[in-house]
Amino acid sequence: MPSNLTRMRPDKFSDDFFVERRLNGFNPGKLNSIKGEEWQYAVKYDCSNHVVEPSGILPKIIEARFTFGGQSLSCHSIKYEMNGECMVNRPEDSEWEWAKRLFRCTEFVFQEVQSHLGRTHMNLDQYAMAYYRNVENNPIRLLLEPHLEGLLNINKLGAGLIKGPTGFIPEASSLDPDEVDKLLIEEVKNLNYHNWSPKVQSLPDRIVNNHFDRAALAMWDVLKQYIGQFFKQHEVGIQAYWSEIEQMSADLTAHSILKLELGTLEIADLAELQHLCTYIVYLSSFFHSWVNNKQYEDGGDISYATIGLWDTHHPAYNPIKVTQRHGKQVVLLWTLSNVHSNPIMDVGSTELKDLLWMYREQIEPGIALDAIMMSTNI
Repeated sequence: MPSNLTRMRPDKFSDDFFVERRLNGFNPGKLNSIKGEEWQYAVKYDCSNHVVEPSGILPKIIEARFTFGGQSLSCHSIKYEMNGECMVNRPEDSEWEWAKRLFRCTEFVFQEVQSHLGRTHMNLDQYAMAYYRNVENNPIRLLLEPHLEGLLNINKLGAGLIKGPTGFIPEASSLDPDEVDKLLIEEVKNLNYHNWSPKVQSLPDRIVNNHFDRAALAMWDVLKQYIGQFFKQHEVGIQAYWSEIEQMSADLTAHSILKLELGTLEIADLAELQHLCTYIVYLSSFFHSWVNNKQYEDGGDISYATIGLWDTHHPAYNPIKVTQRHGKQVVLLWTLSNVHSNPIMDVGSTELKDLLWMYREQIEPGIALDAIMMSTNI
């Protein structure tokens, strides 16, 4: 297989590279600000409610901690709980490299199930289904249609390719299909477009190599301008066919699995519809392109990161099966990362392309403009 980013980096196991990938790798936006501790930021994954198959290795909880100073982050420690023990490893410890590998594996599971499959594919699926069932004449179809192209088709195909009994995630990780579905549902149940923007997850401190936040915020500004202009031009038509939006809203509310305490997905007025369109286009184009196209960068090198780790001393350990799992990981991630259909700088509207070009310095080097696709179609 062709070399990926990590195979081309002699420093791939360095602590600086570990920090950089938490900022700009295939699972961005997970750093949380921490108060009252020696560390100022942390990324935490909780698998305590999920059953791991025999010989599989996955911590119940794992947290990577980082200190902030001089406009940069440094590794502080990794805490994890596994096999009834709680461990804390620091960069000077003998088990530090193992702790980082364990973290990369856990992150891989959450990237595939929640950030990639959940936040983009399945989350957008509910909006697309409600849209296609109810919107026929409303002008928002001119806005949304190019950004929903291929979504339902790839989701139907991906249901068997990525999840399910023969899917990549349950076959290559230590979680079975039911556990993958539980993790997926956990994510979608917490997603509400109301009041959401990349500012919710952006870091309060300036970190010089934090390319994701800068790109995400710039892309959001681009789309707010672009979609705002569209709504001004088509407001009369949108209002004339508002009954279709009411039907779409009712459809969304009726089929949503959103937690009750998080409200509903109702579209109450023109402002909420405009915000929803910004949310849909952002996830369909920028965010999906980031988490999908960067998969091979982090996951195309099994010596660096695998979605499954295995106890070689366990009676259920099967080295042939593990090798097959590794092969499937690399081949699938290369395919998903290299099929670029519907590039936004090719097929996007002139207005959108002009705005993206104006903001290119903020969006790049996080992601190249020609790597952003219009829709979630792979």
